[in-house]
Amino acid sequence: MKYCTTCKAKYDDSVSFCSIDGEVLEADPASIVDTVLDGQYQMEALLGKGGMGAVYRARHILLGDRVAIKVLPPEVRTNAEWLRRFRREGQAARRFRHPNAVTVYDLRTAADGTIYMVMEYVEGHTLDHEIKTRGKFTAKEAFETLTPIMSVLDTAHSMGVVHRDLKPENIMVGKPAENGEPVVKLLDLGIAKMREIAGGDNGGNTALTMAGQVLGTPYYMSPEQWGEIPRDQSTEIDGRADIYSLGLVFYEMILGRRGFAGNTLHELRREHVSTKLQPLDELVADVPRGFSEAIERATAKDRGDRQATARVLADELRAGLATPSRSTARLPNQAGDLTETVAVNNRVSTNADVNAPTILTADATPTSPVGRVVPKDDGTVYEPAKPQPAPSPKPGSDASATVVESAAMASSVTVPQVPTPAPPAVPVVAPAPKSKAGLLIGVAIVFVILLVGGVGGFLLWNKSRSSSTTTTSNANNPAVVATAPKEISRYWLELGDAKAERKTKVAALVPIASGQKFTFHLVFDEDGYVYIIGPGNDNQLTAFLTSKPLRDTGLTTNKVSKGQELIFPKGDTFTLDANPGTERYTIIFSKSQLLSPSFLDEPVTFEPISATQQADFNAFVSKYQGTPLVELDESNPSAPFSRVKTTSDSSNNPVVFYIRIQHN
Repeated sequence: MKYCTTCKAKYDDSVSFCSIDGEVLEADPASIVDTVLDGQYQMEALLGKGGMGAVYRARHILLGDRVAIKVLPPEVRTNAEWLRRFRREGQAARRFRHPNAVTVYDLRTAADGTIYMVMEYVEGHTLDHEIKTRGKFTAKEAFETLTPIMSVLDTAHSMGVVHRDLKPENIMVGKPAENGEPVVKLLDLGIAKMREIAGGDNGGNTALTMAGQVLGTPYYMSPEQWGEIPRDQSTEIDGRADIYSLGLVFYEMILGRRGFAGNTLHELRREHVSTKLQPLDELVADVPRGFSEAIERATAKDRGDRQATARVLADELRAGLATPSRSTARLPNQAGDLTETVAVNNRVSTNADVNAPTILTADATPTSPVGRVVPKDDGTVYEPAKPQPAPSPKPGSDASATVVESAAMASSVTVPQVPTPAPPAVPVVAPAPKSKAGLLIGVAIVFVILLVGGVGGFLLWNKSRSSSTTTTSNANNPAVVATAPKEISRYWLELGDAKAERKTKVAALVPIASGQKFTFHLVFDEDGYVYIIGPGNDNQLTAFLTSKPLRDTGLTTNKVSKGQELIFPKGDTFTLDANPGTERYTIIFSKSQLLSPSFLDEPVTFEPISATQQADFNAFVSKYQGTPLVELDESNPSAPFSRVKTTSDSSNNPVVFYIRIQHN
């Protein structure tokens, strides 16, 4: 069974493309839920999907034990490199035991060829989910949460095991134990490079690259994992790569957002290699200075400047908690406050551009809340150079000079210099010509003056005439008028149910937790009518807001007034699918009520629209969707929103834009 990652429609294995939106279909990991694997395990639910396959919650039929099962993707079962990696992962995790690391019980191949790993099931949620639902941690809370992880890493590193993919999604926060404290466990320790535990196959590329893939997630990968050669000139990846990643996890927990979030892999690599994070104690008022300095050292560009072991990192952080914080911390107003450009030591050789592999894992997709293109504010923002006064033009230089703007400006531009008006001409009586040659020269000068004046006057007249003609032509043909983008709407999402004491506002495309509750908040710059269509039951296309809303949503009309906030649904919430994916909601704004497609003027039933209605809807969207411009505004970090701009004429035509929500 295959499915479309955009609209979630399901197809037979023989189909390759979605008939609705043309997306390439992928194998549906949920297709084996409610089946029995290898005659032993009842597959109960899909927990997640990553580069090494899908993870399920399962129950041993005979023993009744609840376990987690990782299943290798079907397409790589014949790939020798993938199988070696999967075996290495199982060996590493099976032979390494720690109370805060997930235990691996078995590695098996079923009769039908399915290769799977049986692991300890931890009931709880990931640290990534905790950050998104809870918000920021204090320095002390972050330290207490990650202390068990530092203990695991210290033990693993001493035995030659490097995790290589530390991130909030690989840290589980389980249900509280008998002492009331939540159990924190590290997942996927087996993506490790084994030296002494697994034995054998210890040579070769320690980056474990295959088929153009790097083991790791771009937001947390150390510079050496990107291919940078450290000062010690060794290409071996050691435990200090994990320390770098863990430092970024600390940074994200305390700040509430990733330290590095470039839009592309190229931008992310540049940030990790040459952009220094701004110290935490300059961004968050109550972070102790010593604690901030320990994080700064952990995220140093060269591993020789980081803590040697995870135990040393833990000791420095613990001591740092007792140090004072800055008395006047400068809180950030925008994402650009997080980073600054640092010089890279040119004496250190690098082969990154030659040997750095392309990252193809699902984790490599830059994401940052809710179905949006990651804004440039999430990337590196370089501090502009101070404007330098423009040099005075040298005598005899051209009056129309090229002025190069400072780094704070957008680009270099040519600025015509306004000439200084010459003083009024004073008539001078020339002496009588002494010869015919002088007379001829005088006549020639007068002729040139008259010619230049005539041509100049003609050009001015022709320009004014052209301008007038163009204006008249454009008035008769509006299509030739270049219209500047006009803001038509603003939107954001509010996470949490109606009873939640603390809610989070998001307006950017970063993954949020599957099953999360949320409401839409939209503001329009004109009076009009709003329609919302999105995935309903079984991810079928469904109308949620039409001209006849369902009263349970708290609305009696879909009409909105200029500048008035539309909350939908009121008094209730939407709930994201429990399975990871991306949901796309279509927002339509019109100055007048729409009668077509017909379902937009019918009562909301929350039933999927028919195939005929869907065809009409697709034709409508193709006609009016245009290319809206979406800009993220995080000038107020606690109340971000996205602007929707369009060049379409909203007075005559509807405006169509999308809100995408990625969840995992």
